[in-house]
Amino acid sequence: MPRIVNLTKWLEDCTNLYVRLICNPVGIGFPDKGSPETIVHSVQKIIRVGNLDQVLQEHAQENIWRSWQLFADESCSELVSYIPLFIDIDNEKLNLDDAYSLTQDCLVWFERTNRYFAPDCLRIVFSGKKGFHIEARPNEAVDNQLIRDSLITGLREMRIEHNEFKNDFLKGTIDTLSHEFIRLTGSFNSWKEVNVLRKRKAIQLSLDEFRELGIKGIVAKSEAS
Repeated sequence: MPRIVNLTKWLEDCTNLYVRLICNPVGIGFPDKGSPETIVHSVQKIIRVGNLDQVLQEHAQENIWRSWQLFADESCSELVSYIPLFIDIDNEKLNLDDAYSLTQDCLVWFERTNRYFAPDCLRIVFSGKKGFHIEARPNEAVDNQLIRDSLITGLREMRIEHNEFKNDFLKGTIDTLSHEFIRLTGSFNSWKEVNVLRKRKAIQLSLDEFRELGIKGIVAKSEAS
């Protein structure tokens, strides 16, 4: 399986590649075999990256996830790779202050490496509920998994408090590609919480925006979108 990141492009620049999408109605989470209600209305599609904006317009209120992987063909038989490098940071207790802090620690590690020193090499996506994604575009081809492993090792060397599992920190978990889908940027993250519908948009942030807004400002921007 290819593991080299395309070093020159963000996702939106890969208009002729394809991703797999999963859509669920408002308030319904990612399909889970243990929760039939998350499967019965689930719709899966294969979409050209250049058409993602149209999908967001047509399914404006739905929960939408896309594959980590990008594919060269509409049948998704030819894997290109993961473009750009993704780091998924979640706090399962929904403590966004902690998720923000761990994301900041990750960004510090990235900025200390010579592959990510340019201002446009890093950006952040607030997923709306549990945490953040870091999108990293290196200045040379890299091995995706090697970078993730180096990040986790680097955080431990920075004395970031951690638990037993290598990717499990006190402030959250750094996903090591154990699942195939992430929330589509620009879509809504909606869920039912004690009979109340909560809804926030997954928003993209520059490095400066992430630091200037802080977690309270980011949540406010997400809820106002």
